[in-house]
Amino acid sequence: MKYESLQPGVERIAREAGRIILGFGEFHVEEKEGHGNFVTDVDCAVQAYLAKALGDLLPGSCFIGEEQENDALTDAPTWVIDPVDGTCNLIHNYRQSAVSIALLEDKQPVLAAVYQPYTDELFFAIKGGGATLNGQRIRASSHPFERALVCFGTSPYHPALAERSMKLALGFLLSTADIRRSGSAALDLAYVACGRQDVFFEITLKPWDFAAGALLVTEAGGRLMMPFEDGEVRFDCSRGILAANALCAEKALALIESM
Repeated sequence: MKYESLQPGVERIAREAGRIILGFGEFHVEEKEGHGNFVTDVDCAVQAYLAKALGDLLPGSCFIGEEQENDALTDAPTWVIDPVDGTCNLIHNYRQSAVSIALLEDKQPVLAAVYQPYTDELFFAIKGGGATLNGQRIRASSHPFERALVCFGTSPYHPALAERSMKLALGFLLSTADIRRSGSAALDLAYVACGRQDVFFEITLKPWDFAAGALLVTEAGGRLMMPFEDGEVRFDCSRGILAANALCAEKALALIESM
C-alpha cells in the first residue's frame, strides 16, 4: 500500500472540489457530442483545479479527465477523474452528483475517492486496504438476489442502447425487489460498496465514470465485472459494468447473459 501517504491530500482535494461545486452559483451549459451530453462551467473549473492539485500532490503523474482530449493510458501513475459525475443532475439541482478520483498504476486502480458534496460523504479506498465512508469501514451487503435493490444507468449518450437498457431493467425489476436510476455511476458504485444498493449495471461507460467506483466495490468485498463486451476488466477504454454483492453477482450476470 505504497500510496497510503496520499490519502490525506486526496481527501482534502476531493472535498475542496466539492466546495467549488457547491459555491459556484449560476453557470453556463453547453451541449457535447451525443444525446443529452452536457458540460458546464462547473465541470471545467473543477477539472482545472483537480489537474493542478493532484499533479502537485504526486509530481510526475499523468492525468486523464472527462473535459479534455486525453492521451492513451500507460502503465505510469495516472489520475483518472470525472470532475462532476452527474452533470445532468447538477443542471437540474437534483443533488446527486459526485467528484470521482482514481489513481491507476499499470492500468489498474490503486487508490479511489468519490465525494458527494451535497451529503458530505467521502468514499475512499486503497488497493489491499479496504474501503471507507468518512473514515468508517464499509462492506457490500449480504442481501440475496430476490431481495436486491438494483440501480442501473441508461447510457443516455447512446440512444441505440436504450431498448436493451430498458429490457435489462425490466428483467431485473421482475427478478428482484426493485430498481432505481440515479444518474451518477460513481455514486451507484459507491452505494454498492457500502450496501445501500446490491447491484448496479450500465451497458457502456467511460473509464472516468467507473475507475474509482470499481476499486471501492472490490475493496468492500463486492464483485466487479464487465460482461457486455469480452468480459475482460479494463480501464483504458469504454466498458459495460456490472457490480454486485457476492450473493447477487452470479444471478445478476446470468440475467444479463440471458438477454
